[in-house]
Amino acid sequence: MEQIKKDMREFKAKTGVDQIVVLWTANTERFAEIAVGLNDTYDNLKASIDRDEAEISPSTLYALACVEEGIPFVNGSPQNTFVPGVIEAALQKKSLIAGDDFKSGQTKMKSVLVDFLIGAGIKPRSIVSYNHLGNNDGYNLQAPQTFRSKEISKSNVVDDMVASNEILYKPGEHPDHVVVIKYVPFVGDSKRAMDEYTSEIFMVSRELSIPYRPTFNKSRCITLRKISSQHLFSTC
Repeated sequence: MEQIKKDMREFKAKTGVDQIVVLWTANTERFAEIAVGLNDTYDNLKASIDRDEAEISPSTLYALACVEEGIPFVNGSPQNTFVPGVIEAALQKKSLIAGDDFKSGQTKMKSVLVDFLIGAGIKPRSIVSYNHLGNNDGYNLQAPQTFRSKEISKSNVVDDMVASNEILYKPGEHPDHVVVIKYVPFVGDSKRAMDEYTSEIFMVSRELSIPYRPTFNKSRCITLRKISSQHLFSTC
């Protein structure tokens, strides 16, 4: 972690910028275990890093390095980078941390559509999301632990919308929600996303909506990098 901090100091000195902001755009990591004595406090997290604990993720190392240097850190990936120890450190040092997945593709579309449906009094009862892609992100998401990070991020969007409407949904009631991500090498950086929304409408009738969205991951990432290239310390 000391090397990370050294690199950031040298980058700032070399470029002459007034402020560094670190934007994390790397592939999805697996969800980290939260455990007492491991990463539950700032002191325990520091001790775990000194012991080279395997459970401490790269993004958490970068986030804590930024916190200690007073550098804002924005997380664009869905894993739980901000373990309790990082949050405690940020509060102590009054350092800015933010972000929980860019949600720039299917998840963003889902948040918009579910918000519209629930706001219009249309009750989604089943949401099935399917993705396939062939780049390193798709390969990485084959691992169950890594896929779990993405699954939680996609599910949280629906949970928040459902919790906001106590008229349509009773306490504890949720739509069936399934997320599938498959690795298909041939399609390369092209990501194909399809959602199927089955909703209840007037007189217990059903409405079926199936949006399909092909995108290119690099196109979105390049845009972010272009915006930030003159001002940010890149992590990938």
